[in-house]
Amino acid sequence: MTLTSVLMLSILVIAPASSIQVMFDSVSNCNGSGVIDCNVRVHKINKTTAALMGELVQNMEVDDSYVGSVELHHSALGNNQFNRYPMKMGPTGMCDFLDKYWDDYYEYAVKYVPNIVKPRECPFGAKTYQIADWIMDSEMLPQFVPTGLWKVISLLTSTKNEHFFVIEIIFKVYEDGYF
Repeated sequence: MTLTSVLMLSILVIAPASSIQVMFDSVSNCNGSGVIDCNVRVHKINKTTAALMGELVQNMEVDDSYVGSVELHHSALGNNQFNRYPMKMGPTGMCDFLDKYWDDYYEYAVKYVPNIVKPRECPFGAKTYQIADWIMDSEMLPQFVPTGLWKVISLLTSTKNEHFFVIEIIFKVYEDGYF
């Protein structure tokens, strides 16, 4: 699983939404044991828009021996007092994810990361991914997602060795018409 795939797992949850607005807030704990080098940050484009930008360097081939999982945490008041949310993605092998689920997410990612891994392209070799001003789209989230601050923790681990990668992304969900 590429970092961008992990990112997409973190951000995307499957059903469309139109009654909310979303915006990236921050990226933290973007590190690991050498599978992926991460230089990603959120920057403000204007008062109402923030974008994800940076570079992810995948240093080794990734196959189904890499397993990704996602946990979600919600802060209803937006005060960083997060509670674990019951929506998550359990451990899934990268090739399995790319075969079964990546078609649903690919169109959102390829606009901002042109060389992102294509559906059913597994295993895939080392490469660099440039993220160019990725603006979060509310249609990536289910309609039932409550407003507030969200923390998404994505973990990629290898079943063959001790390689791992973790990233935390925080984003805000607003009522539609907030801006």
